[in-house]
Amino acid sequence: FRVQVRMKAIVLVLSALLLVSGALAASMPPPFTRVLSLQSPPMKGNDVTILQNLILRSPYVTGSGVNTTGVYDSATEAAVSDFQKGNHIAVTQGYGVFDSVTANTLLTLHSCDGYIDSGAPASSYGNYKYKIYIQIVNNRSIETNAILLDANNTLLHKFRVRTHGYDTFNQNAPWPSYSNTVGLNMFSSNGATPTGLIECDLNSPEPNATLYGPFPINRAVVGIKGNAQFLMTHTGSIRNGILLHTGLWPNWNPTMDMPNSEGCIHAHPIDIATVWQILTKKLGVVVNENPFGEQPYPYTPQGLLSIEQVGCQ
Repeated sequence: FRVQVRMKAIVLVLSALLLVSGALAASMPPPFTRVLSLQSPPMKGNDVTILQNLILRSPYVTGSGVNTTGVYDSATEAAVSDFQKGNHIAVTQGYGVFDSVTANTLLTLHSCDGYIDSGAPASSYGNYKYKIYIQIVNNRSIETNAILLDANNTLLHKFRVRTHGYDTFNQNAPWPSYSNTVGLNMFSSNGATPTGLIECDLNSPEPNATLYGPFPINRAVVGIKGNAQFLMTHTGSIRNGILLHTGLWPNWNPTMDMPNSEGCIHAHPIDIATVWQILTKKLGVVVNENPFGEQPYPYTPQGLLSIEQVGCQ
């Protein structure tokens, strides 16, 4: 009888611990879904990679020895501890444990990558035929302008874009989805379009014209600078499938704001068609067969995307 009572008590304690652990994880801000800490075997994943890249921007962890390996090692624990102490964070689970308060503070202070478009032509970076430059703001529901430039920085087309992804981590909104919110951050799947300098390429149309439009799309491939540099790599990208495209949105007209995307860049149908025509007829860009997110990307990218957040420098 005593053994049974003891076992029941152990089960109740374990259940309570699981409930507490689940509650702590649920309070983590996207893209983080779990509390991170030094364990054996070590915790690994994209969330650790994001943490490591952002925390290296803190003046309190300079020279910490953190490597962006995606493994929560002792150096990462020390960096988190230094970050917490430097920012006077009231920790809930001890220094070095990456909890929800620490995660929110890190995202608030260091989401900005400081990327500024240099104004250099696409040709100065390599054998690129064009660049699409976009200035955005933190509130991604505010639509902004993009400009298409040839390899020598000649302006060829100016058009309106929307870089707002999902509103929340668990998106259940009907399609097409319209909102006036900041939206899910760029580190999250289907969140806002990442900032930075990115290789891109022209691909044949997506098969679903309703969702992606009937025209060839520009695919963001590999990040070169900014947040995109660690979010979009040759293999194992944290963010993938980011396209410049349009859609056949019901009851929509060009006087309206565009709907939110799944983390892509939306533009008006006429502009996506115009960009396609300019790229192929004026610049000799080839429409490569759509690889649908295949990694590593099977073609040589022909262009650049430059996405700069105003006020993030």
